[in-house]
Amino acid sequence: MIGLNRTDAFVLRTYKLAEADKIVVLLTRQAGVLRAVARGATKMKSRFGASLELFTLISLDYHEKEGRELVSIRDAEIIHSYFHLTRDAGLVSALDYLSGLLIEFMPPQQPEEKLFRLVTACLRAVEETPAKVLDLTLYFEIWLLKLAGFLPDIRVCATCRRTLGGPTFFGPGNTLQCLSCAQGAGLKLSATAHTFMQDALGMPPSRWLSAVCTATAADLQDVVQMTRLLIARALERPPRGERALQAKR
Repeated sequence: MIGLNRTDAFVLRTYKLAEADKIVVLLTRQAGVLRAVARGATKMKSRFGASLELFTLISLDYHEKEGRELVSIRDAEIIHSYFHLTRDAGLVSALDYLSGLLIEFMPPQQPEEKLFRLVTACLRAVEETPAKVLDLTLYFEIWLLKLAGFLPDIRVCATCRRTLGGPTFFGPGNTLQCLSCAQGAGLKLSATAHTFMQDALGMPPSRWLSAVCTATAADLQDVVQMTRLLIARALERPPRGERALQAKR
């Protein structure tokens, strides 16, 4: 809305602008992804303090002018900080990867309440079980593809329309097929891997993490390979930061 607005927001990324200012990319509850200017944000005694750190949840006051791509941040108060997670380089890499996906997948200024809730739930789960951040990254990828419309129907075979059960195959047409229809062509997902993918869409992240404790590394890697292929095809290139995550998995 043109004028002064207030909303909750997550900080996704910041860039230096001139000597004392920052450009801040935010995921807001009411306006989707916004790009904003924070005047004086890099000064020693900035009024923004630590509120513009990666994935900090803030109460944001911003001003929007008609015809301007960038909005102007008037005030930002911390609701919840995840700054303590940045002490771990692996967590920083994972969070930076997730923020990049959000920026690349979501059109600017298109609110998506489910996405905001997804980020909230995943960050809480990372805070509770930081050692599981790579599994949570997979959970996030599945849901982001679902919300962005790039996740194939995982319930039924794309060819015969029968309910999928047992091994499934992910084909070049971004579809899932049963064993009979695929005839061995495509990326094979074990029955366990397929079940965990279905569970991700029906469980909150903390509960899903408990479920995947029984998965083998191979089962999870099957799903990772599928989600990364879908992401690369949607973006027409591999996602940024993917190599760093692969090295840690």
